[in-house]
Amino acid sequence: MQAQVDARLNFEFSDPSKGFDRTRVKGMVARLVKVKDKQTACALEISAGAKLYQVVVDTEVTGKALLQNGKLRKRVTILPLNKLSARCTEAARVSAAKKIAAERGGSAHLALELVGYDAEVETAMQFVFGNTLVCDRADVAEAIAFDPRVKNRTVTLEGDTY
Repeated sequence: MQAQVDARLNFEFSDPSKGFDRTRVKGMVARLVKVKDKQTACALEISAGAKLYQVVVDTEVTGKALLQNGKLRKRVTILPLNKLSARCTEAARVSAAKKIAAERGGSAHLALELVGYDAEVETAMQFVFGNTLVCDRADVAEAIAFDPRVKNRTVTLEGDTY
């Protein structure tokens, strides 16, 4: 099973042009992220979904070069940092969610708060984790998801989505 996981997280390519700067290819999202607390790993995996296997590059020019001449061994989606729009849940909604969770004796966090990453890929991490709230219990997640002040996607630690 470990071999299957490693195969999915392996991104290999050939230099698309002579003198290609490999630092322009940041890597697969799953390899760029560090989970701060292992208890939240399942929720974060559900939050990110297929975006975990997308490849972050610096610009669309790098992405195009990889797709055309990189001799990719498998099909990939490219996330160029210069074209991504960082979409994050507004701070007011997050604070309302945390207040609702506290009233119910639970907790809620923006998924983005639960992962570590390098500053250079912040836009990509906001794109992947910025619009999901992670809650410790199902009743808390449901209350937050359907509250008119929040109305946001929520995921429990077990992976249930509301």
